Amino acid sequence: MNYHIKSLCHQGAIRDNNEDAISYGIHKELDVVWMLIADGMGGHNAGEVASGMLVDHIKSAWGKVSITNQANWLTWITEQLTTANSNILKQAKNTAGQQGMGTTGVLMVIENNKCHLGWVGDSRAYSLKDKKLVQETVDHTMLQELVNKGAISAETAKNANTKNLLSQAIGVREKISVDTKTIAIKCGETIMLSTDGLHDYLAEEEISHYLTEFSTKKDICDDMINQAIAQNSRDNLTVGLINLTK
Repeated sequence: MNYHIKSLCHQGAIRDNNEDAISYGIHKELDVVWMLIADGMGGHNAGEVASGMLVDHIKSAWGKVSITNQANWLTWITEQLTTANSNILKQAKNTAGQQGMGTTGVLMVIENNKCHLGWVGDSRAYSLKDKKLVQETVDHTMLQELVNKGAISAETAKNANTKNLLSQAIGVREKISVDTKTIAIKCGETIMLSTDGLHDYLAEEEISHYLTEFSTKKDICDDMINQAIAQNSRDNLTVGLINLTK
């Protein structure tokens, strides 16, 4: 399997620092690719510490993956996000100015024709398959919980001022609940990871258009971020794209 991969992490037009992070890698022996996206939060620049700690942990864990010990990717993803949660929480408790820091996280592993996902928070994964855009993750926000219970509509949640109030994040509490799923993916299809500074300011039709362009090998990361900023994004913006190729 071959992969066309592009990513961009942008400070945005308003923020004076960047608390987003993204990283990816390829295990050539296993023919597996991984990607992680994170959106940090917390005062005194602690958000970028939390997202950076998550990235560093996944990089370290990935370096220990071997052909002999890796069987269940969803279990591995859950274990890594849970361990990172403990590490970040411990540092937050013991370091002045870092109390309350945390981060969202979406971790993806693509193996053969399967895409394994695990996430905490409101950063997202999308797929473009057969020209159809699908949001593969479900946000961990207070409003999304109300949608899940049928208390409010998805449209009401989408237009609410408090739509980004998280119900859980990595590094904030002792226990987290990592959501996971596996989806089929084939040659020509694209997976996108993004933070809310990007996807909250682009319509699904726009995202679908950009991912279609990406499948032709066009680098559209700058275009996506510039469009979101033009449409009043006031946050950091990050996008990661993987297209499966022959």
